[in-house]
Parts: sequence; structure tokens; C-alpha cells
Amino acid sequence: MKTTLPGSRALAARLLSAVFLAASAPGLAACAAPPGDVADPAELPAPGAVDVVQPLKLSERARVPEKEPGFVAAELGDHELVITHDGSLPPFAAGDVLGGTQGGGYLARVVRVRVLDAARVALETTPADLTEFITEGHFHVHYDAREYAQAIDEHLARAREIGVEDGEQIASQAEALKISSGASMKLFELSSASLPASCGVSAHGTAALDVTAELSPVLDFEVHVGPRGTVNPVPELKQLRFVASGRLDVSAELHGAGTITGRCTVDLLELAGGVPSVPLPTLTFWVGPVPIVVTTNVVPRAKADVGLSFTAAEVVAEAQTTAELRAGVEYKNETWRTIWEPSCSASGTASIGAPGPITASGKVSAGAELRARLYGILGPNIGVQAYARVSAETAPPYCSYDARVDGGVRAYAEAEAGVSVGPLDLTFKSLDLVDLELLRFDGPHTSGKLRDAPECDAEP
Repeated sequence: MKTTLPGSRALAARLLSAVFLAASAPGLAACAAPPGDVADPAELPAPGAVDVVQPLKLSERARVPEKEPGFVAAELGDHELVITHDGSLPPFAAGDVLGGTQGGGYLARVVRVRVLDAARVALETTPADLTEFITEGHFHVHYDAREYAQAIDEHLARAREIGVEDGEQIASQAEALKISSGASMKLFELSSASLPASCGVSAHGTAALDVTAELSPVLDFEVHVGPRGTVNPVPELKQLRFVASGRLDVSAELHGAGTITGRCTVDLLELAGGVPSVPLPTLTFWVGPVPIVVTTNVVPRAKADVGLSFTAAEVVAEAQTTAELRAGVEYKNETWRTIWEPSCSASGTASIGAPGPITASGKVSAGAELRARLYGILGPNIGVQAYARVSAETAPPYCSYDARVDGGVRAYAEAEAGVSVGPLDLTFKSLDLVDLELLRFDGPHTSGKLRDAPECDAEP
């Protein structure tokens, strides 16, 4: 059986403000509405979708408190879960395995129960193995940032057509959700940043760098749990697949003037004063009584390799790289395999403002590490990076200059310590750091005239 369910409907938009707005898609919703139901135009669409390939089956000790009668609220702390109830909630016991959507999702085993008062109970917990909660099931979660932004636009247009109440508030929430969707996520932006003295910049010269990196992510997370064999009902992880795809754009412009001689590698995040990680919308679904929660943090990465050598001259060089990529890992049949399908294009140019012995090169690498987690604990890290590089040089008799542009894309996959517990932790530890192949593309080759002189006429 294969069933397609939409993401949970957002009952309210919780907006987190940082350098970038990040909206989680909170709402606790039921499965797909019956065909006759009409969606509330005041409710903005939730992100993502889930395909249920095989129905999910919970273990005997598994519990979902927020679906039980008597549940009021849950507060997630450090190794503790405080449950508020109305007195009718069945009691908890050590060994219960709990799953829920609070705090970006949790999957925990109860270690100790402590009654706080008549309406609250504190549960001391430890992370649980996925197979302690789900014994059978197969599902695929999909999120496309651009599709989600488009769905928000279409929903808002329909709401305006029928003139719903609180239209301005809904439009404001919609705009915030579009920003947080990651449809065109600005990973990094640096404007006219002066390069340090370690790059050979002295009182007689200046060098500055402009850099922009943007990502439009698509995420696919697939999980299959089942019995080890026909006569062995003990559940195990059959398949886990995480793929990050989408478009990554990196552009850079290097401007140097005066007298500079040096070569350096610069941490652009440090030069910018630090860039925070950016959360994508939380993907929350209900498959019958079972919650599925996937959270993803996008951690920017950026550096530059610069080499300059000239006297009393001015150099401007720029390069852009656009990469369409699909990178990830899959665990199946007790073996890890990599997924790597990139394409790339590069463009750019350079200009030199005076004749003389000049060399200039700039390479900017930027991208992000995507850390997707099921229930906040289970999942690998996928890193994607693109580079844009331009170089320009002159040769005697310094009548002209040549410039070359190229670009490339690379990716890597790794398992972070503690992404799971029990047998699954051993499964992830078997995933060593995997560097996926660097793919390089040549861009344009340009040249320019520096001066007119008899000796220049002899140049080819």
C-alpha cells in the first residue's frame, strides 16, 4: 500500500528571528482531510509531504502522549519531559518509549517517573532507538523549498480572491514563511570586505572582496524498518536514505589596487564576524497515531584563496558558479552507498588597469552542511560546496593580459557521533567521512589590451 499525506496544517506561525527569519511549521494536525472537506483559507499550507509505502506499527511499549486522552501539554527539557494532564492520562512507567512533536520532535525512553503535582508528571528520559518505537513501516519525506514558496503564493492569492478576514495578518505570516522556506536561502553575503595584512596588503595597497552564496534546497528522507527475518521478529533498520539536492549559486568579486604581494587563505565566515546556522521549516506529519518529525539545520561554509602580485596597478576580477546537484547516502542491505549527480556552469571576467608584471587569482568556495534529523536524533550530515575561481596575468612586453575562469562543485557525507543509540548508532558509525568527487567546469577565457607600442604589434 502506498498513501500520500500532506504535511500537518499550521495552526499558527511561530517566527524565530535571527540573522535570517526561520519559521517552524508547528501545527499538530490529523491525516489528509476527507475529499468533501474544504481547507480553511486562513490556514497557511504546511511544508513538505510524506509518502507512506508501508503502514507504521508501534512497539508494545511505544506511546504518543499527545494522542492520548487526558493529555494537555508537554515541555521538553534536557533528558526530561514534563507532561501536563487533566488527571485522566494513563500513568507512565520506566521502559515506556515516547514519541512526539514538541520541541522539534523527540524519541525517548522513560528512565524514572516523578509526580510533581496532581496535573504534572516529570519523566527522566534517555534517547531511544528508532526500532524501540517503530517495529515496522516504510515512509519517504520530501521537501522542496521552491515548491513550498509557490504553494504559499497560490494560497495567499486564493485567500485574497475570496476576501478572508485578517487578510493583512495572513499576508504577513505568508511572507515570513516564504523567507524561512529557503526557496532562495542566502547562506552568506560579504560586501567590500577588506582582506587582512596576511594577504600581502600593506599601507601602499588595498584589496577587498564581495561574496554571495545562495541555496535552494530539496530534501528527501526515507526510512524502512522491519523484522530481521521471517522467523525473527526483532525489528531492524532496513533502509535509510537522505538526499540533499537543489541549486547552489556562488559569486565573488576581487578588487585590488596599489602595490600588493602575497598569498593567503581566508575564513570568510570569520571575516564576516560569524554566520549562524539556518533552520529549515520543521516537517511534521501524522501517519495514523504515529508522529513523523524531521528537522534540518543548514550550516554555512565559506573560504577564499587569494594571490596578488602587482605594483601601482588596479585589478578587478569576478567569477560566478551555478551548480545543480543531488548528493546523499543510502543504507540498504547493511551497506552504505553514495548518491552524487552534479552539474555546473561558470562565468566571469577580469580587467587590469595598467601595464606591468601582474598576477592575480581568487578562488571562493562556499556552501553548506545540511544536518537532517528524524525525531531530532537520527540522520547523517551532507555537505555541498561550489567554487568560483578567476585568474589574470600579464607577460612581457606587458601589452595585454589574459584571464581565465573556472568553477566546480563537491560534496561529502558523514555521520555525526550520537545521531542514534543502540544498534543504529553502530550502523551510523560504519559511515566514515565520504568525499564525493570534485567536478570541475571551465568558464570563459578573456583577454584585454594594456597599451599601444611598436613592440606590441608583434604579439599574436
